[in-house]
Amino acid sequence: MAIGKRVAIVGTGLTKFGFFPEKSYKDLVVEACYDAFQDARMDPGEIETGWFSITMPEILEQENLGSAVADTLGIAPAGIGQVVAACAGGGVGVRAGYWAVASGLYKKVLVTGVEKISDVIGTAEAMSPSHEADFEYLYGSHSVTSFALMQSSYEKKYNCRRDDFAHWPAQARWYGNRNPKAVEYKRGDMTVEQVLKAPWLTKPINAVSTGKACDGSSALILVPAEEAYKYSDAPVFIDGISFMTAPPYIASRFSYPGYSGIDISQSQATIKAAEEAYKMAGIKSADIDFAQVHDCFPVNAAIQLEGLGIFPEGKGSAAIAAGEAALDGKCPTCTDGGRHSMGHPTGATGIAMMIESVMQMRGLAGERQVRKADIAVHQTTGGSNAASVVTVLRRR
Repeated sequence: MAIGKRVAIVGTGLTKFGFFPEKSYKDLVVEACYDAFQDARMDPGEIETGWFSITMPEILEQENLGSAVADTLGIAPAGIGQVVAACAGGGVGVRAGYWAVASGLYKKVLVTGVEKISDVIGTAEAMSPSHEADFEYLYGSHSVTSFALMQSSYEKKYNCRRDDFAHWPAQARWYGNRNPKAVEYKRGDMTVEQVLKAPWLTKPINAVSTGKACDGSSALILVPAEEAYKYSDAPVFIDGISFMTAPPYIASRFSYPGYSGIDISQSQATIKAAEEAYKMAGIKSADIDFAQVHDCFPVNAAIQLEGLGIFPEGKGSAAIAAGEAALDGKCPTCTDGGRHSMGHPTGATGIAMMIESVMQMRGLAGERQVRKADIAVHQTTGGSNAASVVTVLRRR
């Protein structure tokens, strides 16, 4: 695929993730964006255009939030567009920002996202609506039940051990316990045995084997690569990015026409997006040093790592149990703590995951720092694998 200009990330901003009833969504966006402006040594008024990701604008009782964000940040009349793509919204916003710069049309682009739910609804409600409303959602199907079905299908198809999945929440807590921005910072490490003793939500998923919906905001600033060092001493480059969708209702994943036998134990959207992003970047999966994937539930971590080609089909859960996604493993993954321990303010998540990779490439991750941080892959899911954004980042 031919592209125009190479694109660089030169500014990042990230709030702490958690529950902040005393703050508005605007407070969180301002905090993240002004940190990004400072990081990029850029005045807010220099921003030419951008995108704002939010999953549930209806909670704020307001739509058309892009203009409200631009006005709040003091950058109007810059065109800030609103993106809604479930949990993948942040990644979709980065893709739009990438093409705005790569096309040569814009030189200074802001991508930001937020979710503000703690004073309106609870975690369970926030994580539930992810289905095709005309079909499954009306009959009680929601996020937890759909991913429980995915895990059951995965276990049966690949004859894997259910206990293998318990290693993911324990690993996520190890990372999150060492990340000051994480909702589970300093909550102590968690053992696999503790995970296995947690009460059930919907078998085979229990109360600690799920992402944690919360409040938070994140922001990135993108510029052409040839201008990157004007704004940052340590820019990170986007070498490939792809966005793919699949049918939103999970029932369609059983022998759906065109899926060629791929069912809910695999993510067709990720497989196709990874293929395109790797081709753009000129890499193979074996070149990747570390990864961030959308681990809303442990089974999705395995499915995404397989879809990215990091682990073979059906071997993701066993590789996780063997420590291959831990800090000293083959491919350290979700080094911020992931959705389980970092937290999951859905509109901000895709951008926040990318910021973690930038921190790693800048050598700023502290105890979580990976040994080699030259090439990273980032994957974010929307709905029940109904959408996937895959991004390849490079340090040089």
